[in-house]
Amino acid sequence: MKTVLSYGRDFQNQQNHLDRETRMRRRFGNDYTFSKDIATSFDRKGIKDKVLVLMPPTTYFTKMGIKYHVPEPAVFYYYTGLKTIWANSREAINAGWYVRVSAGKIIIDSVADKKDLQDTIVAFQKMGISL
Repeated sequence: MKTVLSYGRDFQNQQNHLDRETRMRRRFGNDYTFSKDIATSFDRKGIKDKVLVLMPPTTYFTKMGIKYHVPEPAVFYYYTGLKTIWANSREAINAGWYVRVSAGKIIIDSVADKKDLQDTIVAFQKMGISL
């Protein structure tokens, strides 16, 4: 019974908000919203199609006080059209950008040095990757 009533309320709400963006934000919450915000910064620069971004694991964001379950790279791409990679991939060293948190805000940095990137990859790997 709860399922039927829940569907009825949800249907009415979605009927009133038909645009895709609103429905995606409501359905997937922070996972979608933060992912879109990250991709938008690259879109504004006109380089979204040319970059590979190293994403920290969900545990990193949790530790930093941000509720953001990082979508796996395929889902992230589905949400945003931005190519991302996790630290457990052997291709992670090819990332030109990475995401971090500073003072409670999500920051996107470019990779200046491959050694520093390798250190970041190792730190992210220690936190574990979860789906």
